[in-house]
Amino acid sequence: MTTATARPFAKYIVHAVGLLLVVAGVAAWAHLLRQPAPHAAPAQVQGTQADPTADALAAWFGPGELRANIAVKGLIKSADQGVVVLAVNDAPARPYQVGEALARSVTLKAIEADAVVIDKAGTPERIAAPVIPQPATPGIVRATPADAARQ
Repeated sequence: MTTATARPFAKYIVHAVGLLLVVAGVAAWAHLLRQPAPHAAPAQVQGTQADPTADALAAWFGPGELRANIAVKGLIKSADQGVVVLAVNDAPARPYQVGEALARSVTLKAIEADAVVIDKAGTPERIAAPVIPQPATPGIVRATPADAARQ
């Protein structure tokens, strides 16, 4: 074999090796990109959730009386059960039942027809529910032609 015929043959080998490397690279990337992304394990839900108002309430702690800002937004009371919607320390309002912790050292003790009773570190406190004003005329009232003319 002469050097003239060896050169084109070597050229083809170099091209073939380069082509094989490109194909191997494409195959490796295709394999990597086809694999599903690893999924994070879902967080386990614990029986009790952290109280979002605990940090805000902790800032209120100090020497003296325990302070908590609790607003009654609404309540439903039957003979043996009840649910109250409370906003605790300016957090979004959410429903509570008797015995639930509202914040650290503050629990819902009772739900009455027009108020709730909370237990703040052993001291009961009654918080009145807002009074919903009754309409001047109960029910649906027929409009008279004179009422329609005024509007």
